[in-house]
Amino acid sequence: MRVCLLGDFTGRPDEGMKNVSKNIRENLSLRHNVLALNSRDVLTKTFLNKIQSFQPEITHYLHGPTIRSFIILKILRVLTGNKSKTISSATKPYFSKISRHFLPLLRTSLILTQSEIWENFFKGYGFHVRFFPNGVDSDKFYPAKEGEKKNIRDKYGFKNNDFIVLHVGHIKANRNLETFKEIQKLDRIQVVIVGGTTEKTDENIKKDLEKSGIKIYHKYFDDISKIYRMSDIYVFPVKDTENKLPLTYNQVGAIDLPLSIMEAMASNLPVITTPFGALPRLFKPGDGLYFYANEEEIIPIIQQLSYKNERSTRDKVLLYDWKRVIKRLEKIYQEII
Repeated sequence: MRVCLLGDFTGRPDEGMKNVSKNIRENLSLRHNVLALNSRDVLTKTFLNKIQSFQPEITHYLHGPTIRSFIILKILRVLTGNKSKTISSATKPYFSKISRHFLPLLRTSLILTQSEIWENFFKGYGFHVRFFPNGVDSDKFYPAKEGEKKNIRDKYGFKNNDFIVLHVGHIKANRNLETFKEIQKLDRIQVVIVGGTTEKTDENIKKDLEKSGIKIYHKYFDDISKIYRMSDIYVFPVKDTENKLPLTYNQVGAIDLPLSIMEAMASNLPVITTPFGALPRLFKPGDGLYFYANEEEIIPIIQQLSYKNERSTRDKVLLYDWKRVIKRLEKIYQEII
């Protein structure tokens, strides 16, 4: 099968969508002829020549979608003589009120969604929609082996008896990171936040968090899985804004199925999270996974886990290992061809 993937394949995979693009490309390339093109280079002469020469059976836009990505897919389909089926992944959609009026003119062959509200949104504009989750590399993200946690903590200067509460993601205003200041006040607790480097960091929020005693790493880790393995629990406080259908990119707090949560679960960490995006659709609470509605619920759960540490979330996420997820994607491609 000839598949053209449009995404961000530049630089380091230190952000959710870059990670998704990288894993889809690598896994699909094992069995198919894949042309991966950077969406930022779209419609340049070199870009268009590659598309016309390759003649893809599937053209899959991995980011967004936005009105721009739909226009691009429409143009590329015309360039291939309307032979290429076009797919758009809706992991982090955003549209203005004006742009929505043009959606019926820009329908793709298929939209792959993760949350029900966006599924209903696109169906309302006449799109064909399928649910499709992100995956996780369960070989890379695994539970700490005997003695490994201590060795990693020694490397980064943490005490063996610290109870480390981890969060991985961009440091910006719409992620509700103030929650961690209250968590940091608890006895034995050390909050660690690994901030992404792809998007601009809110320096005021960063300084405020550090002032409360939170340890922040604003850097790229070659192997972020080690940071999960040195931790005791993962907390994701980002609130879902989808019920308001965000109009701008900055209103979107995270992709609909946050990779950091899946990586924490693959590392067998207990996870405390808001019922964000597709999470309640894929995972039932229990066995170390906690959904909360109000911040007041977090502290008692952490206090309980700091003395009785549950670690049984890995089994929940193994169904979404990238190898299994890519097989689903291959089946979807075959069906629409």
